[in-house]
Amino acid sequence: MFDIDRWAEIWASIRSNKLRTMLSGFTISLALFVFIVLFGMGNGLQNGFQKEFFQAGAMNIYLYGTRTSESFGGYQKGRQIQLKNSDLNYVIDNYSDKIKYISGEFDQSLMVKYGGESGSYSVSGVSEDYLGMTNIKLEKGRFLNSDDMKGQKKTAVIGRMVVQDLMKGREAVGQFINIGSGMYKISGVFASNTNDDREERKIYVPITTLQTIYGTDELPSITITPKDGMSTENLGQFADDLKNDLKSRHTVSRTDEGGIRVWDSSEQMSDTNAFFFVLTIIVFVIGGGSLIAGVVSIGNIMVFSVKERTKEIGIRKALGATPYNIITLVMQEAVMITLLFGVIGIVVATLLVENINYGLDDYFIYDPGVSTGSLVMACVILFFAGFLAGFLPARYAAKIKPIDALRDEA
Repeated sequence: MFDIDRWAEIWASIRSNKLRTMLSGFTISLALFVFIVLFGMGNGLQNGFQKEFFQAGAMNIYLYGTRTSESFGGYQKGRQIQLKNSDLNYVIDNYSDKIKYISGEFDQSLMVKYGGESGSYSVSGVSEDYLGMTNIKLEKGRFLNSDDMKGQKKTAVIGRMVVQDLMKGREAVGQFINIGSGMYKISGVFASNTNDDREERKIYVPITTLQTIYGTDELPSITITPKDGMSTENLGQFADDLKNDLKSRHTVSRTDEGGIRVWDSSEQMSDTNAFFFVLTIIVFVIGGGSLIAGVVSIGNIMVFSVKERTKEIGIRKALGATPYNIITLVMQEAVMITLLFGVIGIVVATLLVENINYGLDDYFIYDPGVSTGSLVMACVILFFAGFLAGFLPARYAAKIKPIDALRDEA
């Protein structure tokens, strides 16, 4: 492998076939270039979909009570099912190993006043977990905590647009604001990660406080964030288990489309994953087809090279060269050509993919790139491609008989 004379011989062979070597090498470079660029763009497109459509809360499961559409268990159809705190506690007790965050929600539209300004805003009673379940971020202060829940405190976290509407941009944290018929202390100000003005015109208060004021333990909805790493298949199964259990608790038929409604994103995410799987297959087909064409070209080069050196190979064998020596000589040349031009294609494509972020956001392509592992895999594929390109010509060269070689040249 490190024989200087052998490398000099290989280089002389390449120089004698410059045009054919360049054209075949270009095919290999182009194949790797196309593959890596398409693969990197595919990764960028997937990042874009995740950023735009699967942000915080993308895996959330939402539970609602609705009217039944079937008679069941002695009850007439059309019965309104209402989730309660006991249902929330049941879910926590039985599925804690699958839950990262969970919160009941109790929403009201209330008049909110500060100083001489007032307006009607959506006020949501939630738990301390809610911040980690949605696309909101704290700009100032703190979110609701367990002490607020246990003490049923009149604490409020208000949106950025509420501050702008009622407080005209003045410092909000620590101030008191009138919500409905009570005074609440502002503990924090939040903003929407998606710049949604409607979201930023919401106010969050402890759900225990709102339920106490209205004298109820009802929960119009329950939101669950599953633990990290849950697959879309397991997410769908988790949602089905929740639906069936809650239907049993409220005496609702399992075949009833109403009664208990559960929404999750497993179907949408499965469709998206299927799309990107097909896209990956297309990339591999295009890149693989180009690579095969390059391998065939290099194989043809080696065939011509062997034929042109038939006499030389015969003399080598007559002087004692073994078939192994001949095979390694031919295959070493094929692998070197493949790796040399393949690495050029990989480097150029990687530099392009890693430096074309500007302007691609408009096409939902974010941070296109190729992982180190993928590049290593490309190099391994290159090595085996060179191996295959040289194998058949090398076998042919190894079978050349000295006497036939001399006659061929005569």
